[in-house]
Amino acid sequence: MSITMIIVLSLTGFYRIIAHSNQISSYDEDIYIAAKQVSQYAIGSCYEEVDDSYTYYNFEQEEVTFELNNRRLVKTPGFEIMLTNIDNLYFVIENNNIYMNIERSEREYRFLVNYAKEKEEEDIPDEELE
Repeated sequence: MSITMIIVLSLTGFYRIIAHSNQISSYDEDIYIAAKQVSQYAIGSCYEEVDDSYTYYNFEQEEVTFELNNRRLVKTPGFEIMLTNIDNLYFVIENNNIYMNIERSEREYRFLVNYAKEKEEEDIPDEELE
């Protein structure tokens, strides 16, 4: 009888843990991590395009783009997936700063990505001008 009681009490406690786990809310930490990564990639760069995607030139003068692809924030060239399961992504320039806006599950997040320094003609390497 005591073994049966132990099993029943253990199962009751286990059931409470499972029932409670469905009520735990998500804090979307992955969004904050991705925003920090995007900001680190783009720091000090000159932008080419800011809209649904964000295109800039890095220090090696390579064109880099962050864009929404199948509900994922993706960095190209290559295909580095920075964030998954997002509903919308867009970038805006306000007060000489570039902001990234991410929507997920009817919530919107806004992050400062970089200072808005536009790509100038003299910044383009000579071989691209020919």
